[in-house]
Amino acid sequence: MESKKDLYQELGVASDKSGIKANFDEIIAKEYPYAFVNIVTDPYEDSRAVTLHLDGDGSKFIQRLLDYYEHGDENVFAGMVDDALTMNLGDVAASGFVFGPMLIADVIDQGLNPEIKAIVLRQVKKRFQELLQLYAKFGFNVKIKFMGGETADLPYQVKSLVFNVAVNAWEEKVNIVTGETKPGDIIIGVQSDGQAAWEDKPNSGGMSNGQTLLRSGAMDLSFNEKYPDLGDGHFYKGHYRPHDKPEILEGMSVGEALLSPTRQWAIVIREIIKELKNRGIFHMLHGITMNTGGGATKIKNIGKAVIYSKTMPEPPALFRFIQTETGQPWRHMYTSCNCGIGIDIVGEDNEEFKNAVKGVAFGCCLKPYELGFVFESTDDENHVTLYTPYGRFEY
Repeated sequence: MESKKDLYQELGVASDKSGIKANFDEIIAKEYPYAFVNIVTDPYEDSRAVTLHLDGDGSKFIQRLLDYYEHGDENVFAGMVDDALTMNLGDVAASGFVFGPMLIADVIDQGLNPEIKAIVLRQVKKRFQELLQLYAKFGFNVKIKFMGGETADLPYQVKSLVFNVAVNAWEEKVNIVTGETKPGDIIIGVQSDGQAAWEDKPNSGGMSNGQTLLRSGAMDLSFNEKYPDLGDGHFYKGHYRPHDKPEILEGMSVGEALLSPTRQWAIVIREIIKELKNRGIFHMLHGITMNTGGGATKIKNIGKAVIYSKTMPEPPALFRFIQTETGQPWRHMYTSCNCGIGIDIVGEDNEEFKNAVKGVAFGCCLKPYELGFVFESTDDENHVTLYTPYGRFEY
């Protein structure tokens, strides 16, 4: 019988962020309570909405540092911009913020030695330039402006580095994805792994969540002694080094799999919204989620008093590898990781709507899945039921 112990929580991480919600929900301003992000009316223009979103690449930087110590390739630091940027732009895009202006700033709190600090900052600058050009190519044009940020040297407070990004975005209210899902809606997922049209190599699908679990379960326990500043002396419990290529990862090294950057989901979402508008069926789109913190159950964050029922595909190699190495029960794997589905699109069970969403996914070289449907809940809470290759799980 499968253990109910959540190893991710034992490592000190709450994937559902329930403690944060309990403390701050009552004081957060939000006029669209079922949307994916918090939204208010622009105080200077009633027809526009505005949001402010902050997020970062989480603990993934520690894996980058370990990889750099082992192999000396400074390019591993570039991906921190991919992760932090898309964790923000993807989230606001899920509420329809894809056509209006955006202001971006970053904050780096660090305690690195000067040599590594210089390398990291060089990579951050380079990758920001590349990603802003990528977004311009997909029609975001000059509406995204990078405003700089803050770098603080905090050697007594931060052992390595924390990288966060803030996005202030505006959008016409007619473009907002309200998150008002309803019974009968269909749920279409888009794969988190594979290789999107603009990506230069395959992605493992790990995105930027579950990293603490991934690193702890995979990396060789000798790193506890070799790099004491990257853990607490017993954090690493695995037996792999970054360049190892276990058969289960299908050609990827462990380091490549763990450090695959979070896909720029805002591009996919903008293309979907644009296609729906071109067809005159944008009203059929009711909600979008980016499956980061909370994994396959992230969809609980939108809508009210509904049950999301999803039949999940076989998880990509990375997630099977991590489950094998850590013994994390599959029930908890689906909350700590996306397990193969990067975004969920919820809307009317209509052939034209489904064809539009699927067509955009295929156009991005990504596989769409008809995962399931939305049902009415018997209480005021949202629920998720997952039918997986490893059992039926309710949340």
